[in-house]
Amino acid sequence: MFEAGVSGNPQGRPKGSYGGRIQALAGLDKLLARRKNQKALINALEAELQANPVRFFKTVIMPLLPRETKLAFDHEGVIQWRSLIGGKGEEDGKEQGVE
Repeated sequence: MFEAGVSGNPQGRPKGSYGGRIQALAGLDKLLARRKNQKALINALEAELQANPVRFFKTVIMPLLPRETKLAFDHEGVIQWRSLIGGKGEEDGKEQGVE
């Protein structure tokens, strides 16, 4: 049976070998390195954005952002990605928009 605190693989993964997730990302990277695939992806993303911008934001943009990302909206609806631009966003008590 299994003993608590004892690994079933004490040697661990061999150096230089990669898990499935890294192999899948490497495959995707190769696919996206092809110019025709980049164009196809951009066209598909553009179509999704035009069809439903809110859904696109929730299902495509939000999962790509770091968890600690803070959003702020100015009075004109401009989004400020505060944690992506140094974490600052308040100056003299007003939110600053990204131009």
